[in-house]
Amino acid sequence: MLLYMAFDIACARILAPEEYAEWVFFYAVLTMMFYTGWCGINSSTKVFVSKEPVRELLTKTIQASFLLRLIVSIVIGVILILIAFPLAKCLGYPNRYPSLYQLCLLAGLLVFLNSFTEFFKELFMGLSDFKKLCGITILEFAGYFLWSLLFLIMFKRVEAIAFGYVCGGTIVFVFGTACLRHISEAGILPRKADGHRSVMGKIFKYAIPIAISSIGGMVLVEMDTLMLGVLSSKVQVATYGIAKNLCSKATHVNYALTVGCMTSFSVLTMENIIEKRSKLLKMSGINVLISLVVTGAFLFFGSFMIILMYGREYRDAGRILKYLTPYYFMYSISTFFATFLDFQGKARIKSLCYCTVIGLNLFLNWLLIPRFGAVGAAIATSLSLVPYTILVVIITAEVIKSYSKYNPI
Repeated sequence: MLLYMAFDIACARILAPEEYAEWVFFYAVLTMMFYTGWCGINSSTKVFVSKEPVRELLTKTIQASFLLRLIVSIVIGVILILIAFPLAKCLGYPNRYPSLYQLCLLAGLLVFLNSFTEFFKELFMGLSDFKKLCGITILEFAGYFLWSLLFLIMFKRVEAIAFGYVCGGTIVFVFGTACLRHISEAGILPRKADGHRSVMGKIFKYAIPIAISSIGGMVLVEMDTLMLGVLSSKVQVATYGIAKNLCSKATHVNYALTVGCMTSFSVLTMENIIEKRSKLLKMSGINVLISLVVTGAFLFFGSFMIILMYGREYRDAGRILKYLTPYYFMYSISTFFATFLDFQGKARIKSLCYCTVIGLNLFLNWLLIPRFGAVGAAIATSLSLVPYTILVVIITAEVIKSYSKYNPI
């Protein structure tokens, strides 16, 4: 989180505001491509490996998931390269965004590398191997920061940032593959896929509802910036991007807690439900406390922080941050319980809930952005998350109740 924020600040200060706005706009498009490229496979893999106690079957699951990840990533990467030019033209190349075609050409490779970066992180999360998870995450963002900053200082062009992402992602791919070779004594790819097809099928089948949820997440996280880039000015895109980045990266604090505790809730039984319920309530309480502290910091010190870090030309981002603070709070709460539901095999129900986010977010952005610009996008993003947050909390309570006759919540 800290490395990403340092990198974002460096981009804003090195590039002109219009060039920075172009990167923010492209990164919104790229993030949507990331969500598409994941296809739910990474989260599905995490669930399957977390529930597999037998060493030989665990190795088989890892091999099957790696092969599935490789096939899907190659297919999506090739498709993105083929549609790069028409996509760039559709989004404003060359008049509005002069570097967009070159950036879209690199998107296929970036999506391929990112899909494996997230795959490694989710896999190690499922294995409760937090040392490797930490190593992957630090290597990822340190690579983005160092390589992109180096190319940016040398060339001072938006494309330099994308080349830095390619270098950083490649290093993570090599490191993650080496870690898997160490874990899986039989190798990371099966010699014959016949015995792994059924496992691949199960992983992919469970990935489908998670992929639907990812579409909702994609809409929630980046559709506002995309629509703002099409319907409003570059200045609005830049200021909104800064406020949104602060909120999005602040959720990493909450996600650290979620990652650290959620694997322990993978297996619930009638015998352990009282203990698990007590622990879940405790962890959710800590998550709420963290969210309140960060929310207070944004409301009281957000404007000062933005001017100090990014400069006075981006001071309007402080006002946008206040409207986005409810989004941060609800996203942090809903992600905690949504991750719990993933481990309980409730991804399909969660994906149906996320449909409310998709429809509501698109409608509110279309309604508010033309009239209020970045403020309208912030209000739309915050409001669209309200029903989803309420629903995942209620469904979590019902799951807990189903294991106990004591009506625990």
